[in-house]
Amino acid sequence: MKALLLSDYFYPFTPGGSEWSVYELAKALQKNKAEVSIVTINYGSKKLEIFDSLKIFRIPFFKKLKERRSVVNPIWQNNPLFFLASAYFITRIVQSEKADVINVHGKFLIPGGIIAGWLTKKPVIVTIRDKQLLCSIGKCFFDPKRYKACNFWEYLTLDFPWFIQNYTNRNVFISVYVLCGVIWSKLAGEIIKFFAKKASIITTISNSQKKYLESNGFENVEVIYNTANFEKPNVSVSKSKAVLFVGKLSKGKGIELLLDAAEKLLKKNKIKFIFAGSVQSSKIKKRLEERQLKPHIELLGGVNYRNLPSIYKRSSVLVMPSIYPESFGRSALEALSYGTPVVVTNTGALPEIVDDKITGRIVKTDPKSLKEALLDVMKNENRYRSNIATRYKKLKRRFMENPVKEYISVYNSQIK
Repeated sequence: MKALLLSDYFYPFTPGGSEWSVYELAKALQKNKAEVSIVTINYGSKKLEIFDSLKIFRIPFFKKLKERRSVVNPIWQNNPLFFLASAYFITRIVQSEKADVINVHGKFLIPGGIIAGWLTKKPVIVTIRDKQLLCSIGKCFFDPKRYKACNFWEYLTLDFPWFIQNYTNRNVFISVYVLCGVIWSKLAGEIIKFFAKKASIITTISNSQKKYLESNGFENVEVIYNTANFEKPNVSVSKSKAVLFVGKLSKGKGIELLLDAAEKLLKKNKIKFIFAGSVQSSKIKKRLEERQLKPHIELLGGVNYRNLPSIYKRSSVLVMPSIYPESFGRSALEALSYGTPVVVTNTGALPEIVDDKITGRIVKTDPKSLKEALLDVMKNENRYRSNIATRYKKLKRRFMENPVKEYISVYNSQIK
């Protein structure tokens, strides 16, 4: 069986966790005797490359990236011209590789992937990894009781002003520029959704994400979890108490909630807070530089994926304090795969990864609850690490072995 995995970004351009989720899946499929190639967009690298035994095809693209952990303005990918151009190049790759199945993992390549499937008569599986396809801003989903995306009026009058306040510098010219972008994203997003619903099968990465998709018109969605590399857990207790945060330092990721909890913890405890990710706003940057916090914070910036294991292993606990409903929670899974306990909030799919009071803690989205949970795990780190080691085979089966078998089963069910 030959499978093409399509991803909007991939090595060496890796701005988030989705690209590495695709990488881990591809490697796991290879171990199970499937022939796998990656198709991605060329932001300034070789047209064809072998990376870690994976063949990578990069389709031509106008915009280039100098910083490999950054992204281009989505308008360059989110338009009919790119959809048609990508369909042409994907079709050629499918034909040259004699692929049996196309699995799209990036939203901007969905139209091109579906069209290529029609032209080559190959099945197309669409894996939806986030909520950007439902709402490009996503302020509506901060309401934990809401699953249906906002309408166009709410999008303009509620989501857009909120986005300007939390993610830009509020300059009037930038605001107008962003407004044009978000309106276009909403309209082009409808085109992508139209094509996504034409897929042979739609999969997603958590039961939580499935609820959001089905509430917005997607039917018969199958859940297949992300994979991680489980080898051997680290059961050694860390020498010094360190709380690790991996991901973008943004409002939705709960960075402000974590800093509120950190202020409370540091009054009576000697703890280091390690942040591996980029700061998303001047407001958050200002908070990180506050006198009571700055001496206890280590800002690593964007960290190479290959360097994360050593950071997980030397940390007492990994925290994901998201206030936005995470579609999955890759860093939480990776931490567990290295034996590090995890504290997460009870939002989105995070409770699907952690066993409360066994492999970590699941808490409410308030500073007091987060503080108490972090303190509990750090004081009882040995017990939590032992619990992870005891349940390691179960975790490995659920998040490494089963997802690969499920993808292979889906692929085989569609191949004529």
